[in-house]
Amino acid sequence: MSRFGRGLAVVWGSFTLVFLMFTAVPDPARQLAGQQADPSVIADLRAQFGLDLPVHERYLNLLSGLSPLGPTGAGWGWRWPSLGRSYVRPEGVGELLLDAFPATLLLAGTAMLMALLLGIPLGLMAARKPGSAWDRVLVGGSVLGMSTPSFFMAVLIGYLFAVRWGHWTGLPLTGSLWDLGANGERVLAWRNLLLPTLTLGMRPLAVLAQLTRGAALEVLESPHVRTARAFGAGSSEVIWRHVFRNAMNPVLTSASGWLAQLLAGAVFVEFVFGWRGLGFLLFDALEQQDLPVVMGGVMLVSLVFVLVNGLTDRAYRWLDPRAAEV
Repeated sequence: MSRFGRGLAVVWGSFTLVFLMFTAVPDPARQLAGQQADPSVIADLRAQFGLDLPVHERYLNLLSGLSPLGPTGAGWGWRWPSLGRSYVRPEGVGELLLDAFPATLLLAGTAMLMALLLGIPLGLMAARKPGSAWDRVLVGGSVLGMSTPSFFMAVLIGYLFAVRWGHWTGLPLTGSLWDLGANGERVLAWRNLLLPTLTLGMRPLAVLAQLTRGAALEVLESPHVRTARAFGAGSSEVIWRHVFRNAMNPVLTSASGWLAQLLAGAVFVEFVFGWRGLGFLLFDALEQQDLPVVMGGVMLVSLVFVLVNGLTDRAYRWLDPRAAEV
């Protein structure tokens, strides 16, 4: 199967799994109308959202809405795929996702960039002198960072830097990318990005530092590195010219997977810090059993995961031209 086919299979599998999970939950129409609502009101809601149809018909209707080819105002032709409408909001699912996704992409991308810019140099520095005090500190810190759950780090970092030391740091506990200015205008609030970025990037930073250290130690034992040292290459030259590029394959593999995980795992971090992105939207949709929004969010994250993996394959071929096309 080609990469494109595997990517479509991942997106379709995620879509199907979430749909099947939501078929087992209590009736969303009853939840929307309230437990004491008149049965006729519940029946109207079920008919309005197609919840009165058999499960297989609901599934096929959702799939047909995603097809770029279907009925239009002038018959059949190309159209924009439709993710349906929210159960509880007047906007369409696509509109809600497009409005929320840039904030989450910014948060996840910034956290991943922090992890790469700090994790790779720290891992290479530790590999230069294995067994040193710096190496032991890095290994211990990496284990602590990988084992600490994000929700615990969110509460701890928020308490320390926004509540306990807030008068020194000037950082708020909650806030999104846009704030209201003194005259009621929208202003960019970059400082609101700092705490959620630190929280979300902590675990990938620890993982990338540990992976870089392990990969660099392995490359340092290879024949071409020993030859370079025999010809008088210094320690820094060996690390940056002969080790860095050859040690990046496992790091890129982890980084590509972590970027998708950050997009999916930002739900609690965004909720704690009030960062209104995709995670905040999905958390709210899960609470209200808003199936179309949840399914649209899962499909969007799956699509990003597929695209990131494709870009990673391209990067492999740049780092190692011997990588074969599969």
